[in-house]
Amino acid sequence: MKEDILEILAELCEDEVVKEEEDVDLFESGLLDSLAYLELLMEIENKLGITISPSEVSKEDINTPAKFVEFVMNKA
Repeated sequence: MKEDILEILAELCEDEVVKEEEDVDLFESGLLDSLAYLELLMEIENKLGITISPSEVSKEDINTPAKFVEFVMNKA
């Protein structure tokens, strides 16, 4: 599942760096913005069947690939 999550993230960020540097800050580095953040949550639901409401998670909780993977896997 981790690979699937990282693949979705890489597609939305349009950069494979998220697979290689799991501690990169997605928002500060410009890889993800507010719109892409919402798209990411929708893609996780569409492709993996895991629903994450924007109100149940803050950007700070999932601002790195590693944190995002951990969060999604805990929701599964």
